[in-house]
Amino acid sequence: MMEEKEFNSMVIDKKSPVAAYKQLKDIIYRKIKDGEFRPHEMMPSEAELCKQYNISRTTVRLALRKLIDDGLLYTIKGKGTFVAEPKIDQIMIKIPDFYEDMAERGLKPDVKVLDIKIIEASQLISEKLMIPLNEKVFRIKRLFLADNKPYILEKKFIVCRDCRILSSCSGNFSYNLENNEVFDVLAGKCHICREYADVSIEATTIRPHESKYLNVPVGSVAFYVDMVAYKKDDTPCGWIASVMRGDLYRFRTRVFNYPLAK
Repeated sequence: MMEEKEFNSMVIDKKSPVAAYKQLKDIIYRKIKDGEFRPHEMMPSEAELCKQYNISRTTVRLALRKLIDDGLLYTIKGKGTFVAEPKIDQIMIKIPDFYEDMAERGLKPDVKVLDIKIIEASQLISEKLMIPLNEKVFRIKRLFLADNKPYILEKKFIVCRDCRILSSCSGNFSYNLENNEVFDVLAGKCHICREYADVSIEATTIRPHESKYLNVPVGSVAFYVDMVAYKKDDTPCGWIASVMRGDLYRFRTRVFNYPLAK
């Protein structure tokens, strides 16, 4: 009875200076955050919400539209409106750490090393890492997961001479996975010489070879994140090219109204 009373206490106050659609938006938002509406659960119909809160369909549609714009709901044509999967806020004020981010959210992080090779630097890799063309680099392909759900598909390039740990493996990386230091580098738990990084983020779509790893349809919205990490002497030590699921991530930062230094 207590739960029913609390549920029914969420009413639209028509005498409030706060617009009715904003009140409904806040009510639905709280229900999503409290877990009353679960991810991918179908929302009540517009008619049901109109009857429950004694408001017009225009008010309901406006509230739902705002929630869709905020990424909290999504629609499937001919079926209805559904609760969206919660997005991970990636706050870009420090170099991202997948393990820390997921653990803080109560999720179990994991990584699959898909492939690791020693290759010769192409023109692009040479420019990114500021190394001679054809210099030896490690190319590591990884899939990052949380609670067994894929989040990020990544390619990482590390200059061979900069990574003593991997260089000691003599090419036999599978055998050396039992070595904690080697595993930490391959899994991304070891921050090799990352003093700071330059990061660029672009909107993209999922390609066929990415679709099978990230478990989303080809053409789905995604983020392409390009990050070059630097040592204290301002020379690059690693380049990471990542594809992040657009349905699970959004990026946030804070900007200030400070004048630019002259």
